[in-house]
Amino acid sequence: MIQDSKNPTTKIFESLKRAIIDGEYPPLAPLNEVKLSSHYGVSRNTVKKALLMLENENLVSIELNKGAKVKSVSLEEVKEFLELRATLERFIVGKTVPVIAQTDIEKMAEILKTMKQRLQERNLLEYSKHNHIFHEIISNACPNKAAVDMTNRLKVLMRRYDSKTILVPGRDARSFEEHSAILKAFQTRDVQSAEKLIEQHIMNVKKTLEENLPLLFIQ
Repeated sequence: MIQDSKNPTTKIFESLKRAIIDGEYPPLAPLNEVKLSSHYGVSRNTVKKALLMLENENLVSIELNKGAKVKSVSLEEVKEFLELRATLERFIVGKTVPVIAQTDIEKMAEILKTMKQRLQERNLLEYSKHNHIFHEIISNACPNKAAVDMTNRLKVLMRRYDSKTILVPGRDARSFEEHSAILKAFQTRDVQSAEKLIEQHIMNVKKTLEENLPLLFIQ
């Protein structure tokens, strides 16, 4: 039950968003307003508003007289999202390299050390989590927040696939090498290299997905 009456709609939205991203609600799963209102202890109207917010995030589809369900993303959409992400992240890196604080670059280096440790431990789940943190440092330092917001929306849609690509044999080592090269470009403030490396990094994720559909593309 939602205890904080100040903004229950936002709290339900955030709770459902996390559940969808984490796979608790799989693609095409129905989101029943009556059940959700009972679960959260709020009115159906409050739940409806939260579902509309999720629809705006492209995580839920709502049909008249049929209700809401978790949106299913096709393979072609996933590939298009990654292509768009590659372009956006190249733009973000180009804007960020000249202005990012040295302390943030040092944080990236520390995160990369942790990623290496998790890789050696074969703890790929934790590796993936620190991978996200590495990229968040870049996003948070970017002066163009509109580009960051667009990219984050795509990342949300891609989260359940991104976390699986690391399971492909050999992808973990290549991923670490790519992040190491990106860090070096940041350390030397080499804008052109950083742009090329981040774009190639995202396109390698796309290639990994295309080559390993049975493992990765499971609805």
